Amino acid sequence: MLKGIAALMTLAIFICGSAVLGMFEVTSTGHLIEKLMAGYLLAWGLYVFLSGLPRHEIQARFVLMTLAGVIILGAAEIPGMLGLVNYQVLLGTPGRDWWDRPGYIPDTELVYRHVPHYREQGKFVRGNIGEALCLPPNTPEAFDLRYDQNGFRNEEDMDRAEVVVIGDSYVESPMLPTSALLTTALRESLGSSVANLGISGYGPEQELIVLKRYALSLQPKTIVWMFFEGNDLLQLNPEVDESDTMLPKVRASYDDYWMRSLTRNLLVLSRKVTETCVPHRTFLQFRGTFQGADGKQAELFFWEKPTLLKPTDRLRLERLRSILTEAHELCREQGIRFIVAFAPVSYRVHQGLTNFEPSTVEMQAWPLNDMPDIVEPILREISSDIEFLDLTRPLREAAATGVLTYLPDDTHWTADGQRVAGEALHQHVTGTRSRPMPRTPVLGSELSTARRGSLHRF
Repeated sequence: MLKGIAALMTLAIFICGSAVLGMFEVTSTGHLIEKLMAGYLLAWGLYVFLSGLPRHEIQARFVLMTLAGVIILGAAEIPGMLGLVNYQVLLGTPGRDWWDRPGYIPDTELVYRHVPHYREQGKFVRGNIGEALCLPPNTPEAFDLRYDQNGFRNEEDMDRAEVVVIGDSYVESPMLPTSALLTTALRESLGSSVANLGISGYGPEQELIVLKRYALSLQPKTIVWMFFEGNDLLQLNPEVDESDTMLPKVRASYDDYWMRSLTRNLLVLSRKVTETCVPHRTFLQFRGTFQGADGKQAELFFWEKPTLLKPTDRLRLERLRSILTEAHELCREQGIRFIVAFAPVSYRVHQGLTNFEPSTVEMQAWPLNDMPDIVEPILREISSDIEFLDLTRPLREAAATGVLTYLPDDTHWTADGQRVAGEALHQHVTGTRSRPMPRTPVLGSELSTARRGSLHRF
């Protein structure tokens, strides 16, 4: 009788313990290890109480099973330890850094870059904001990414190019087919070679290295530097001296065994199965309704907030000035035309349009700085030879007619947005652009006209 009660109580404890383990989400690999160990010991505890075997027999089985598991796992780890197998590549699991991801390798100057002649095929189903908000997947859009000998998104190796476009993910655009890229549109409209030297995640420091190492060797007549206001400024360290290298040092242990081990990569796969998507509720507040030319409405989500500048941002602007000064000097020495194109965040393009309506009070209260009017005078002070193209105007004009220029659940341009940017670049390069229209008044602007004129004193 007592044994039966004890068995029931043990079973109840096991069920409650399992329920407690299942109640909490897996938030890290370490947390998953703890849960697996707790579940393993909990299962053995249930076996101990329910089994009729002698205790010493159970202890022996526990030791033997545990040792067997360790030996089997250890044997499987040996090929990875010897460098014969990289389980991260084999299982296709992500790493903790850019160069740990499939298709990337570390670089002592650039931190990371694409594997030469890398190719990736897949389907784009949800944007970066959609992932953060756990939104339903969109209609899958197939992509086929091909990279050149230097790891840039050019389908053919290039040793010469009339025009080079440098930038980050707005230039690389890994979620779109090659036919939709602004560099493709520019090549077709110009009828000459255009090199795409954009890499997702790069900032101005890395882009300067790209210019030195890759762009100049292509002997272009024109270099276009795409400045994205969403994060390019934030990627600059405001405390660094101009003579310092801004790039974080690549860890000497980037190829450490843990990243390619079977244990780590099995845990990562297990975590993907066990963890659930937890939406960032804060970003749900930043959305609005956009009416397209066909009369249909689309809900747009926003991420990058063009907030008012802080004192540290002024220091970052000084660093940006230094980088662009060096870039311009390098171009001037070789007789290369230097154009800085300003890529705005989605909110700057849609704010105030008659066919866009903020959906929340928080969205209506978003401030908007005057970043384009800050960057342009900096370029003028560096040299009157530097050309500035603000893509805000053509993108706003297109959006005002109902063209969806930004992906609804992502921070990047749609194929139409790329086309608009490509057409604007073509008009600027060929000198066929129309007379600039006055900029839309900026709400909540931080800097007055007088203060903008004194930016050189930052």
